[in-house]
Amino acid sequence: MTRPPTQPAGRRSGLLGTLAVVGVALLPIICCAGPVLLASGALAGLGGVLVSPWLLAPAAVLLAGGLAWWLRRRPTGDGDACCPPGSRTDQHEGDLLRKH
Repeated sequence: MTRPPTQPAGRRSGLLGTLAVVGVALLPIICCAGPVLLASGALAGLGGVLVSPWLLAPAAVLLAGGLAWWLRRRPTGDGDACCPPGSRTDQHEGDLLRKH
């Protein structure tokens, strides 16, 4: 039985070494340029949304509905939903007076 030919060990390690060098070179580029690329993509998407009236109208309706819901759910100040403030105990007050 004959075995199939295999690649020499030097060729495999050369490929892995090349990939390692490329990866190490790309790491700082991705690290520094990644946030800039994400921000530019988000701004481009936001610009596309702000131009389209078909996307602005539902967003305005959702915003108005959310604001109305929030205003309606706010506590009114009847006194039932609010607890009286607790007594203030400042443990460091004596230390401050002693320093002066």
